[in-house]
Amino acid sequence: MKLDFKGRKIRIYLRNMGKIKIGLIILGSMALVGLVLAGVAVAVSKPTKEKAKAPNLEKIEFIHWRKGYAKPAGKAPKPPTCYKFLTPTKVRWQSLPISYVINPTNPQGLSEDFISTAVFNSAETWDATTSKEFFNDTYTTSTGPETAYGVQNYINSISFGDRYSDPGIIAATTVWYNPATKEIVEFDITFETDYVWGDATASSTVMDLQNIATHELGHGVGLGDVYEDACSEVTMYGYSDYGETKKRSLEPPDVTGLQTLYGI
Repeated sequence: MKLDFKGRKIRIYLRNMGKIKIGLIILGSMALVGLVLAGVAVAVSKPTKEKAKAPNLEKIEFIHWRKGYAKPAGKAPKPPTCYKFLTPTKVRWQSLPISYVINPTNPQGLSEDFISTAVFNSAETWDATTSKEFFNDTYTTSTGPETAYGVQNYINSISFGDRYSDPGIIAATTVWYNPATKEIVEFDITFETDYVWGDATASSTVMDLQNIATHELGHGVGLGDVYEDACSEVTMYGYSDYGETKKRSLEPPDVTGLQTLYGI
């Protein structure tokens, strides 16, 4: 079943916290702000150990648009830095390297070897930017249900599918993270099969798989989309089109964003 999607990204909170009451108590010259959840006061100065260990996850989905389609609302920063993070809190992986599973099933006759090579090269592009090893040099291929897009199961899956009715959607990435620990725990990537995929260095009439995979894996390591026209050459620019290959390599803002998260 296809899902209609008209916005750029979806943020879903999986926690059911009930009603929250906020109280302010003034003692002399000191103010204590408390959150009363289910009748229990929790000081806001420091997170409790229970919160830090909470299994409650949040997720955010990034939609990769074809150039000329939907553009997110909002004002661009001036001047643009040309890199953004998944969240203002800069969530990231805290355990490296990252393993991933590729489901090569597709209706266009693309070989498993072609798909795996394109994704692997995309992952290695990010690995080359710092001293960190972000992605495992070995990967797994599978056609099993564990590779289904959008299912939170701690398996980083990369697959093809026909999920969206909007003709402007090329691909999507969903990232799950723990807001208490600021740790990314999983990403899923899907390539929309309404588009013809392949190697755009051989044919400019196809959507280049390595080009788009490099962008989507950028979300997987913690970077967000940028949409400013001045940033159109960077890998994390949120628009692409048939024949494009420039996202295969990273630009200085992409590297700066990654190194801000993980160091040099």
